[in-house]
Amino acid sequence: MQFFLHAYWAGSATVGALLGSLVPEGVTGLDFALTALFTVLVLDALRDLRDDLPTPPLALVSALVARVVLPGQMLLGAFALFTAGLLVRQLMTARRPSRA
Repeated sequence: MQFFLHAYWAGSATVGALLGSLVPEGVTGLDFALTALFTVLVLDALRDLRDDLPTPPLALVSALVARVVLPGQMLLGAFALFTAGLLVRQLMTARRPSRA
């Protein structure tokens, strides 16, 4: 499963890069597409806030801690801290009784 997910991700990125090279240089506005995509994803995550620790601050804290503690391996450290934070949050919210 992991192999297919990685192949899908890497293949899509490669196809996107190849097709992106076919776009004429005169076309304007496409440089903002990736920024707009992440802006929409952040806004969607903020709308889905619950009573627990929201995801964007958790990601920011993970990155800042990794920057200070593991400056040479910041990305790996941030991903590990973020994953651990999400798992702890899931375990804490799974034990709460649901509100109907």
